[in-house]
Amino acid sequence: MSVIHILEADLELTGPAAVAAPEAHTVGSVLRPGLPLARDGWGHPHLPGTSLAGSLRQQAPPERRKGLFGDVDKESDASADGGRKAETTATASAVRVLGTRLTLPDDAPLTRRRRTAVDRRRAAAKATTLHDRELLPPGTEVTLWLRLDTAALTSPLIDEVIDLLSEWRPRIGGGRTTGYGRAEVVTVRHRAIDLSTPEGLRHWLTRGGPGLVDDQATVVHQRARRTGGAPDEPYLFGRALQFDIADSLHIGRGTHAGRPGRRSGVAVVLRDHEDTPLVPGSTWKGVLRARVEFILRSTGIGAVCSSVQDTASGSCGACVVCEAFGWTEHPGTAGGEGEPPESVGARGRLLFADSPVRDATVRVRHHVAIDRVFGGARDGSLYARETVENGRLALHIRHDQPVPEVVRAALVLALVDLADGTVGIGGATTRGHGTLAARPATADWLTAERQTAIRTLRAHRTPTPPAQPTEEVPV
Repeated sequence: MSVIHILEADLELTGPAAVAAPEAHTVGSVLRPGLPLARDGWGHPHLPGTSLAGSLRQQAPPERRKGLFGDVDKESDASADGGRKAETTATASAVRVLGTRLTLPDDAPLTRRRRTAVDRRRAAAKATTLHDRELLPPGTEVTLWLRLDTAALTSPLIDEVIDLLSEWRPRIGGGRTTGYGRAEVVTVRHRAIDLSTPEGLRHWLTRGGPGLVDDQATVVHQRARRTGGAPDEPYLFGRALQFDIADSLHIGRGTHAGRPGRRSGVAVVLRDHEDTPLVPGSTWKGVLRARVEFILRSTGIGAVCSSVQDTASGSCGACVVCEAFGWTEHPGTAGGEGEPPESVGARGRLLFADSPVRDATVRVRHHVAIDRVFGGARDGSLYARETVENGRLALHIRHDQPVPEVVRAALVLALVDLADGTVGIGGATTRGHGTLAARPATADWLTAERQTAIRTLRAHRTPTPPAQPTEEVPV
């Protein structure tokens, strides 16, 4: 191997993203986010090369993943004493990840989003589930360096990896089913270093790190246009669903803005990097999952996650809802009696994107608690919150794997309930907030799909066994 090939790929985040490092928590770090960003030794945000290597491996065809990125095979052979002996055979990766570098956009600080789980029975926030995640802002530039060694300047392996990078749709970090981690490949540069020549050997020995890719590098891929982070996965229903805010909406950021001369601040709404009010993908996923579970339980479609399991965080991991929406292990399951679970969770097949609220009016509403004895305003109980009014938004539901038919049907009925006002989103839904109205095209589509969804659930309903007649016992 006398030729070293260095590939430099420039990526751009088209949405918020993060590789979390919960292990970074130490005693006294309670003021830090629950899921802080991974950082390097100097405290700067860092994107591990393993995260990008895993995403690139998934982009490769299954039959080529071992040849490009290596693998570990475990084989079981018969031993001399009649037992079985496991042997591990490891294949090294032909593609080496040398490192990454992050460059944040100007005047764009790191962002934080707070989330909480909802109790299925009380329909309110569940205790001890509030947490926040630190995120990289959209527009962050990521540079990735790869190395391949070959015996000649030209090689089919180099062409294969360049084609792989050119068609790569990076998905970085966690939260990919709720709109996080999308990026685009902007530029790919290739620099071949022939160690059999004095020039190549001098360049290899005197230059290092990013300096290996100099002005002799060739641009082998250039992004034609910025797509704005539009996902390439197909829509579950073949379209985006359009809604209007019927009354008002409040999805808080978990912080308060101070007001001069006032003792309390204003609970502000969540906004994106363009300062537009936002309905996050996690809100859509949580509300619709809870409603789908309710519909499937009510119609008797087999066994699905039940509200009695809501005493612990996590899901059953065995029903069609967990298959479509994903699941996490119950705390303490691995340490309990019986065999430990084979997995601590699975990523869902449904993908929910963030929904900016367009043409919105943001106002401040004041509230005060009522004194139960005197019937007037309670002293010291005045508070205020921002609300979003007169806006429109689009719901994007996509999927990267087939979704069970009954879940798709139940999701249609959940969207009908959302359009009818039976279900709301955000906070204070029992006090005039969170009601949506479907726009004409979406309303017509829901009306047409409703009967088909009902027929699908009826066809999959588990029949109730007839009651056994009681035998009369003579007295």
